[in-house]
Amino acid sequence: MTEVYATPTASASPAHAGARPILSVRQIEKVYGNKDSVTKALADVSFDVQPGEFVGLMGPSGSGKTTLLNCVATIDTVTSGHILVDGCDITGLRSRALAKFRRDDLGFIFQDSNLLDTLTGFENIALALTVKGEPTNQVKPKVEAIARTLGVSEVLGKYPYQMSGGQKQRIAAARAIVADPKLVLADEPTGALDSRSATVMLETLSMMNASLGATIMMVTHDSYAASFASRILFIKDGALFNEIRRGDTSRKDFFSRIMEVVTFLGGDVADAC
Repeated sequence: MTEVYATPTASASPAHAGARPILSVRQIEKVYGNKDSVTKALADVSFDVQPGEFVGLMGPSGSGKTTLLNCVATIDTVTSGHILVDGCDITGLRSRALAKFRRDDLGFIFQDSNLLDTLTGFENIALALTVKGEPTNQVKPKVEAIARTLGVSEVLGKYPYQMSGGQKQRIAAARAIVADPKLVLADEPTGALDSRSATVMLETLSMMNASLGATIMMVTHDSYAASFASRILFIKDGALFNEIRRGDTSRKDFFSRIMEVVTFLGGDVADAC
């Protein structure tokens, strides 16, 4: 068992040393219930994500990883602590500023692609630009460019029901990145895909990170999916338990290290493969 930290604060990787974090999570707690029945979903969680990182969040069922992602996404609110995105404390934003933050600074990829059934692939991607107020003459070239990059040009004219699961997820990825958000949040993005489509989706995320400079934070229970990230934060009982970095090792070796921690945490190894 390696790289277990006494202080659960994930530091910047050497490659990003000195850069201002794009995401800073500072001593956040999330408590549900009342004084008679209290559940602490997150307990004193602190870490940074640097620009251009691909970070995975893993942990047993009920560990708090999805709650953490939802707090960063402002879908849920923290009980205490602070979350800063590019230096802005989003825990203090009110409704109008919060809506602007979600629109301008975040991209989302969900387990279910959440595409609008009445819109084509092109229109689903373009929606992110339209909502942001992109000039009309810039929408078409930007949509077509990202579709070429992510390999979904052939389904731009199709509706979601005419696409495979993998195609829908890549359209969702294109929608998430086309408006150049500061942070892309992915919640089990391969959970509903077959193994081949899942690999294509993970390669798409890796390419978004490596070639487009997207900063990605992904929740996954799948060690194979996690091995595509550059750093994994493990959560147990609402607290950061461990952190491992891929560094210069192969993805196969990184997968093996991830599996060691999953086994140590008592996760369902069969489910994680």
